[in-house]
Formats: sequence, C-alpha cells, structure tokens
Amino acid sequence: MGLSGRLAAQARYELLEAALASLSLNLLTQSIAKRDKMRSAETNAVRLVNAEGDGISDLIIDDFAGNWLVQTASKTAPVLPLIPGSLYWKLTEKGNRQLPVHIAGKKLESPFLVTESGLHFEIDFRSGYSPGLFLDQRNNRSRLRTNCNGRTVLNAFAYTCAFGVAAAVGGASTLNLDLSRHYLDWGTRNYLLNRIDPRNHGFIAGDVFEWLKSFSRRGRRFDIIILDPPTFSRDRKSRVFRVQDDFGTLAKLSVACLSEHGTILCCTNYRAITEQTFVKILKDNMPRKMRFEPADMPPDFPGFPYLKSIWVTSCQ
Repeated sequence: MGLSGRLAAQARYELLEAALASLSLNLLTQSIAKRDKMRSAETNAVRLVNAEGDGISDLIIDDFAGNWLVQTASKTAPVLPLIPGSLYWKLTEKGNRQLPVHIAGKKLESPFLVTESGLHFEIDFRSGYSPGLFLDQRNNRSRLRTNCNGRTVLNAFAYTCAFGVAAAVGGASTLNLDLSRHYLDWGTRNYLLNRIDPRNHGFIAGDVFEWLKSFSRRGRRFDIIILDPPTFSRDRKSRVFRVQDDFGTLAKLSVACLSEHGTILCCTNYRAITEQTFVKILKDNMPRKMRFEPADMPPDFPGFPYLKSIWVTSCQ
C-alpha cells in the first residue's frame, strides 16, 4: 500500500473512532454474552450483534472462530472496545462490491476453518460477497442433517455446498448445483474437510433452471430439494433472476423433480416480501397437495425475521 493508501486508511480509521465513540459498551457486551451458550467446541461461528435486534443500530458482528466480520450501512466502520483475533469491516451499502477491509488484529492472508455443529467449513474474508457460510441457515442445515439418511438431496444454488455437507454427513446422496465452478471447488474442499469422499457425490456447474428441466425430462427425482437462491442474480446469458418474479417458476420446476413424498426447502432473504406473500407464491405454483411449515431463524438473529424458510412436503 502506497503513502496515499496508508493515509486514507488512517483517515478512515479516525472517522470510525469518531462515528462510534458513543456506542454503548454495555449493549455490546450484553449482546455478546447472550451468545455464550451457543458457542462451544462444536460451534464457533455465530452472530454476536444483529443490529436493531440487539438494540444497536447499523451494526452487525459475525464471529468466525474468533475472527470478526463487522457490517455497517454507513460509510464508516466501527472501532470496537473489544478486539478479537482479527477484525474486518464490510460496507453493506447497496451495490457495494468491495472486499472487507482489515481494521485491527491479525491480518488474514489465507482461508481458515470454523466449526458448526461439529462440521468444518472453510472461511475466507477475502472472497467478497460472503466469507463462505451463511450463519442464518444453521437451523435448516441441522434439520436437514437429522432427516436425510438414505435419501437423495439436490442442493440447488449450492454456493460452497454447506447444505450438501450437512446432508452427506447425515447419510444422504447429494448433488450440488451452482452456476460457479469456483464455489463448487470450494464446496468440494468442504466435503474433504469433513472426511466425505466427493467422488461419491455430485457437483454440477450450470444453470439451475435448465438443469431442473433436464432432470424432469429424464425422470430423475430427488427426495429433498434445497432452494436458496440469491435475491437477484444474472446468468451467463444475461437472464435476470428476481425472487418476487421468478421463485414461482423455480418452485414449479422443482416439484416436477420431487419424489412422491419428497420435501423442498424454500428460502429467501428478500426483505420486501412477507412470509405470507412468499408462501402464496409457493402455493400458487405447486400443483400437488403440499404441507407448508415455516422455520424460525437461529436465536443469535433476533429482530426482523428477514430470512423466510418454508419446508414444503408433498402429501401425495
């Protein structure tokens, strides 16, 4: 980093100090203390502060094995009175694509590991959009792992294959499908970290919509399908996916690939639709008789339930 870069970093750091000088240490320590029982040798990745849900506006802190990723919508990151092993800051401003910025503690030059419910995952703060694991899906991964033994699981929009790992450890045969080969390679490493031979499972780089159509034509069926797409995305042919417009089509295609008594986990973190609206989208596009069961977010995510998770099971 050149002189101008160092000066800019120093100025940014000083702005951070001023911006959060009034941050209540009591609220911060209380929020962290609430998570003490959630952290153990089995799980060392949790959300420590969930903004307004913990009474601290515009501050999110995720703890990944002692390395903290702080998120704010303001253009100044916080200087915290508690310093972990590493402290990184990410601006959550819409359209921001910058990597998290190192603020304090050890600078992470390589990926590192975290543990969730005894499973191991590779984390990388330098990866951009997400460090590799969505902590708000912890409960859903645990439920999948518990209820998938001997079943076939399609993990669509697989990202780094965390759902696939949970299912494979739970005794399922898994197929991970994602547009990005880079993230599927990351997912393959996650399988290996958990002593799962990836050669016994599937990893397909491709468009979810096209592959669902192909599975349906070929009569391939799955006992469990995981649908957790991004709120907005664009494929290689510049086709745009929007939850409010396209999740219905996604649900309809998935039902056509579902076994007789199969289950689909449908998720969205799109804040502009309610759970009721999301369920209606699903019901309007699922011709079978289905049972719809909403799932709660983990306890370290108090406040607004932005993640809508619906377990949809065929009653045929």
